[in-house]
Amino acid sequence: MNRPRPTDEPADLAARLAAARARNTPADPVRMAGGAMGQGFRFALEIVITTVVGSAIGWQLDRWLGTKPWLLLLFMLLGLAAGFLSLFRAVAAEQKLVDAAPTPPSVPDDPED
Repeated sequence: MNRPRPTDEPADLAARLAAARARNTPADPVRMAGGAMGQGFRFALEIVITTVVGSAIGWQLDRWLGTKPWLLLLFMLLGLAAGFLSLFRAVAAEQKLVDAAPTPPSVPDDPED
């Protein structure tokens, strides 16, 4: 077996400790909040845009076919549904990541509490 020499052990230990600390250091809370806020704005904007696009398609079809306001309402609802479907898919994908993450071991209750 290749055992490190005694002179290499402190440096090796320091490097391994630094790597372990880097892996276990929690992410910057400000960045995490910014990322969550960015996702929230993205999904809100996506719902608005899909609703506006659906409304525009329905309005144009109503003008061509003379069916005012039925196609406008139909396509507005379809656009809204498409936006929420996208949101639900993103939430389901995030939930899969959360479910796949290992759960920390449980800690017994403190009798002093």
